[in-house]
Amino acid sequence: MQSLAAAAIVFVGGFAIMVLEIVGTRFLAKYFGTSYYVWVNQIGLVMVALALGYYWGGILADRWRKLGKLAWLLAPAGVFTFYIPHFADRLINMVSTPLNQPLTPFRQVLDPVLGSAVVFLLPCVMLAMLSPYVTQICARNLSQVGRASGLIFAASTVGSIAGVFISGYFLLQAATLTTIFYVTGGAIMLLAAACVALNGWLQPPDRPATPLPPHLHD
Repeated sequence: MQSLAAAAIVFVGGFAIMVLEIVGTRFLAKYFGTSYYVWVNQIGLVMVALALGYYWGGILADRWRKLGKLAWLLAPAGVFTFYIPHFADRLINMVSTPLNQPLTPFRQVLDPVLGSAVVFLLPCVMLAMLSPYVTQICARNLSQVGRASGLIFAASTVGSIAGVFISGYFLLQAATLTTIFYVTGGAIMLLAAACVALNGWLQPPDRPATPLPPHLHD
């Protein structure tokens, strides 16, 4: 049951990341158009967020070792996502070329990167921290690290796959962008609440220290 709960947590995290990536591209279109620059930059930005989140999530997992601590990261990410429709204009206008100025080829590439970064980098990094963090909690001992990491990253990837198709084939057809951000932000906040609720049940065991090989002893 613990493994299923952990897999469900990262499934939702992976789902939310892909919703932000796919829906984010449509959202950025009103500022930068629908050229391939926007798609490439949004995909690349999310990959950067994944790399940063995996790295920092692994560090925090070794330091905190409690699932409830993740709520301090996920809750702000959820609030941020919820309010994207209300403050994104100001953020994007701060980093992009004013509408009354012509776009140079350099700014045509750079503006979508900066616009995507100020809106979507933070929540995607926070969500990406889930996978390495939950892997630490699920690995009952050193001999099960491979199995635990395989389960967690598979569940996260399945969530991402679901996020891609549900966003593209359903959400963008059935709801406004504002509604999608509201629902996604709310889901991330619920994810934070779930981490708090499961904190005492999902936690890493006290693992004995790995003994040193005989030739390394004094």
